[in-house]
Amino acid sequence: MKKIKRIFIILLFMLLPVLIFFGLLEGAARILELWRPPMRVDIGQGFGAESLLFRPGRAGYMETHPDKLVSFQEQRFAAPKPPRTMRIFALGGSSVNYLDYEFTQLEEALRQAWAPRFDAVEIINCGGLSYGSHRLVLIAAEIMHYEPDLVLLYSGHNEFEELQQLGLANLQFVATQRALGRSALYRLIRDTRARREIAQLEDARHRRELAASIPDTSKTWEYTFTAEEIATRMDAFRDNLAAVIRMCDEQNVPVVIGTVPSNLFAPNLPGADGERYEEAVQLLREGRYEEGAELGRAILREATPRHQASDTENGIIRELADEYQVALADVEAAVIAAEPNNVPGETLFSDHCHLNAEGNRILRVVYQETILDAVQF
Repeated sequence: MKKIKRIFIILLFMLLPVLIFFGLLEGAARILELWRPPMRVDIGQGFGAESLLFRPGRAGYMETHPDKLVSFQEQRFAAPKPPRTMRIFALGGSSVNYLDYEFTQLEEALRQAWAPRFDAVEIINCGGLSYGSHRLVLIAAEIMHYEPDLVLLYSGHNEFEELQQLGLANLQFVATQRALGRSALYRLIRDTRARREIAQLEDARHRRELAASIPDTSKTWEYTFTAEEIATRMDAFRDNLAAVIRMCDEQNVPVVIGTVPSNLFAPNLPGADGERYEEAVQLLREGRYEEGAELGRAILREATPRHQASDTENGIIRELADEYQVALADVEAAVIAAEPNNVPGETLFSDHCHLNAEGNRILRVVYQETILDAVQF
């Protein structure tokens, strides 16, 4: 027993300098955080069912969880819902996230149209940056607890990007990351590494923006999906959107789903797909708009990977709207009709998938007209 005790004391004295050293580093890291707060980190990136978007806040309000502010707009709504309030949740990716101004316009238009019945209309923005249909199912399940009166669904650009994020989420280490996150020293190391990687990504993005040809625009994509994997992901896209629709139907919550236009003038395609797409671009430059758009759509359907919607996603959206008898906001058709030569991307996009201010106005008007036509009181 004395020998064991002696060994224990020796080990303790050997470890003591190490513990003191790391204790000093931890203290220094905590002091540093007073001047440089740690970065917001969404551990698990929303892929876990326990990773809720909203949490109880002050004075009976629900508010966006602070960790989710890296991907979502800050939102706040009363719980329970006030009387004579129409509560609408908008689900989607960054295209929904960027619609705050248009949602304000939509709220006012609906409030005026429904004035005899409602005193207030509130639209809660649940658009998550790079969120695809897999994670939208989890958000839909959550918002069913918050007394929704209507759900707006606009998703289609992020199905393959979301798969790449799933690989980066390291779900098997979520509990470990949460435990280590209590240490300021760990947070300092984590944030230093993250800032360095972000700087590298920003540098790569700037180089892509300066690239003169389509094949050079996306050299950071590391994985090429096979035709079978594309088909599997599109099946998952269908199943996920159908799950959201059924979930809402079970709660008697109407859904308005929208088609998702893509930029055919300047898509974001890497490698061989980008080289092939140059032929479509040349046709568009020559004013052969119908031929160029037809070829561009065909290439985009087959592209691997693609980080924007194609005819495949929109075909699924239209089929689901018909199958489940939900209202369809045909944003794609409206954008095509509004373009000078009926090719999306000529004037109404800010990049390969996001609409510009005028394009977002068109999106809002289409949803507005569809809502007013479909939701009757």
